[in-house]
Amino acid sequence: MKSKIIYIVVGVLVFGVLLVMNYNGQQRAKINAVQTAMNKLDKQQVKTTQATKKLETNYNEADEKAKSTLLAFVKEYYTFASQSQYDKRFEKVKDDIQVSDEQKNQLFSDGRDATGGSKIDNLGLRSVYDSAVGYTSEKQDNVIETLATVIIRVTSDNTKTVKQAVLIHAWYDTKLDKLVSIKVNDLQ
Repeated sequence: MKSKIIYIVVGVLVFGVLLVMNYNGQQRAKINAVQTAMNKLDKQQVKTTQATKKLETNYNEADEKAKSTLLAFVKEYYTFASQSQYDKRFEKVKDDIQVSDEQKNQLFSDGRDATGGSKIDNLGLRSVYDSAVGYTSEKQDNVIETLATVIIRVTSDNTKTVKQAVLIHAWYDTKLDKLVSIKVNDLQ
């Protein structure tokens, strides 16, 4: 009888040990599955972070390029001291813009009066770029909206130098690397 009780107790103990080992094995498998999932998430997070940084870098580069292109345009557009220099403005900026013919004609008028004479030379008009601050908006469909507040100094043979503020509103196409639309608004 004593031996039966000992066998039963040993059997229950062995069964208990086997249950505990089985439970521990299941928990170890769950822990391994969680660790594997965490490793995958860590790798995905690294890839996502890298992709986000790449997008930010691309946007920031395009943003800076849009502003610098507009400011370069403004410097050339508002700097002239003669009809000859006025006529050459388009040649200086043509690689940075791709606007409609209508807009080109509005932006780059010939500066002549009804008789064909030069208003610029006859009046002694001079324009000098003074300073500008560029801003950009968000990028939509490869186009960045950009603005520049520009201060120019304008003078003629008959007037003193006057500072004038101008707002330039433009759109920059990141695929073309060009300004594709430009609007000029006098502020004063």
